[in-house]
Amino acid sequence: MKPKLLLLVVVLFAVQMAEAQSVNFRFNNYFYGWQRIDSLSESTDAKTTHLRGYQNYLLEFKGAKWSFNTLAQTEEDVIEKSGRGFAYRFYNLFVKGTNLFEVLDVKLGRQYIFAGTGKGTLDGLSLKLKAGKYKEYQLSMFGGALAPNSYDFKKYPEISNNYHFGAQFYYYGVKDLSAALSYSNKKQTPEPYNAFRVDSAFNLVERTISFDGPAQQLAGIDLNYTYLSRHNFFGRAYYDFTQQKLYRAEANVRISLPNNFRVFAEYIYREPQITYNSIFWVFSFTKNQEITGGLDYTLKNGINIYGRAGVVLYDKSTTDTFDTKNNSIKIQAGFTHPNYGFSFTRYMGYSGESDGASAYYQRKLFNDELSLSASVSYASYRLGDTYATMEKVNAFSGMLGFSYRPMPQFSVDLQGQMLINRIYKTDARILAGFSYWLFKKL
Repeated sequence: MKPKLLLLVVVLFAVQMAEAQSVNFRFNNYFYGWQRIDSLSESTDAKTTHLRGYQNYLLEFKGAKWSFNTLAQTEEDVIEKSGRGFAYRFYNLFVKGTNLFEVLDVKLGRQYIFAGTGKGTLDGLSLKLKAGKYKEYQLSMFGGALAPNSYDFKKYPEISNNYHFGAQFYYYGVKDLSAALSYSNKKQTPEPYNAFRVDSAFNLVERTISFDGPAQQLAGIDLNYTYLSRHNFFGRAYYDFTQQKLYRAEANVRISLPNNFRVFAEYIYREPQITYNSIFWVFSFTKNQEITGGLDYTLKNGINIYGRAGVVLYDKSTTDTFDTKNNSIKIQAGFTHPNYGFSFTRYMGYSGESDGASAYYQRKLFNDELSLSASVSYASYRLGDTYATMEKVNAFSGMLGFSYRPMPQFSVDLQGQMLINRIYKTDARILAGFSYWLFKKL
C-alpha cells in the first residue's frame, strides 16, 4: 500500500477506535511439522525435521456508520528454514463507511474486489451508490493499485503499470430477479530483470528485460432469477475487448421436485484467460465446453443422496470446431450428512482415466468440548487417453484430528495427516494449534 494511503488508513483507524461501539477479534496459531530426506546428503537416511508456524488475525472495530477491518497472516520457520523464514501478508486493511447519507458505502485501503468481471485485491477506493425507493438500483465503482503478489508492502509496483479500476451496475427492481452489468480495466506488468543475451557480434552481454502490453478490458452480464422460492435460474457471459473474444459463458437451472427431489443442468463455455506477458503463453491451449446434469434426494434423517454426470468437449485447434471424440466424461455419486459422507468419482476420455473414492466422519465425543474428525481418500489413475496400456498409479491420503473446546471462545486442535503416492512412499505430518475469538461491546 502506498505510504500516503497507508498513513490515511492508520489515522482513520485511530479515529474509529475512539468511536467504536464493538470489537471483533479472531486469532489462530498453528504449527505444522514434517520430515523430509536431505537431497544434498550422500546418505539416503539423512532426514531433516521441520516445524513451521502460521498465525491468522482478524480484527474489526465497528461503530454506527464506520468500521475498521483487517485480515492478516504471519508465518515463520521454527526448526530448519524451508521458505522465506519470516513473512507476513495483509489480505484486507481498510476503513469502511456504511449507508452514509442513506445512499453510499465506502471502502478505503487494501480490499478484495468481487464485481462481475472485476476480481482481485487492490489498494485503493471502492464506492457503492444506492438509489430508488427500495434501493433497487446500485452502482459499485472501484479503482487503485494492484496489491503485490506477496500481499506485503515491499517492492510495491508502480501504479502506472499495475492498476485496476471498473464498475458494476445492479438492478433488483423485479421480484426475485437480479441483473448486473460490469466493466473492468486491469493492467499488470511483470517486474524487469537482468539476463545475459548474445548480441549481433555473438558477444555475451547483460541486458535488462522489461515488459509492456495493453490493459485487459472486460465486460460482462450476470442474471439470477428465483421462481416460487424453489427454482433457480442463473446465467452470465464475459467478453474480452482487448483480445476480442467471448472467454466465458455459463447457464444453469436448478429445479425442486416433489418428495425432496432436485434436478439441475449446467452449461459452461470457457476460453483460457491469460494475462499479457505471462509465461503461460508458451503453452498451447484451446477452448472447451462443459455440459453437466444431475439429481439429488434428501431422506428424512438428513442424508442427501446425489448423482451427476458431465462431459467436457475440447476444441480442435486446427479447425476451430469442437470434436465429440476429444472429450472427457466425469461421473460422480455419493451421499452426505452433517456427520459423515462418501463419494465416488470416475473420469475417462481425453484428459485421462481415474477412479477415486473419499469418505469423512466427524462426531462429538464429550458434550460440546471434545470432537473427532477423520477422512480418507483413494485414487487410481492414468494420464491421457494415449496411455491406455500404461499401468495405473495409486494414491492414498488420510487424516485424523481432535478438537478440544473448553469454552466457546477458545479451542485446541490436533491433526495427523498421511499421504502415499508415486512420489512419496510415506509422507506423515502433524498440525497442532489453538484458536481464540473475542467479541465485546464497548
